[in-house]
Amino acid sequence: FGSRFANSFLVTAARYELLEAGGVAQFAWAQVATNIARMVVSQVAGLLTDNFPLKRMYVASEACNLVLALAMVFGQGRGQLLFLLNVGLGLLFAFSQPVTKSMPPAVAAAPEDLALINSWDLTCDKIGRYLAPMAYAVASSSFGFGQAVLLSCGLYGLLAGLRA
Repeated sequence: FGSRFANSFLVTAARYELLEAGGVAQFAWAQVATNIARMVVSQVAGLLTDNFPLKRMYVASEACNLVLALAMVFGQGRGQLLFLLNVGLGLLFAFSQPVTKSMPPAVAAAPEDLALINSWDLTCDKIGRYLAPMAYAVASSSFGFGQAVLLSCGLYGLLAGLRA
């Protein structure tokens, strides 16, 4: 839940700020670039997921998300930087998805537990995805873009620390 919530929160921040700072055209091009890059990276991520320790890859992806979140603190009003951060967040999400989706079989105590674990994983993923944009809207309208992004940095730091 936490990873998906943090990712959706930060992606929402990047998209809203890019739309405001860079305009509609730059926002649209960022989405096109992100989707094309994700298509390529997801293939590589699947290969890496099959050949490297999942926990290390998961912690590394959370740490990379933290770096991008910290960079976003300096992105307010900077269309080009937000464009790159938006694409970077999309790439990291494409990279982390095969890792997170491969983890349930690795943590299931028994094969019959896998269906329940997958169900919880899917439920938490959806809840995080739907709550994050609302939480960002409340945080940014109450405290501003910078404070909302710092909140995301704190969440990523906590997640990386818990999983290390």
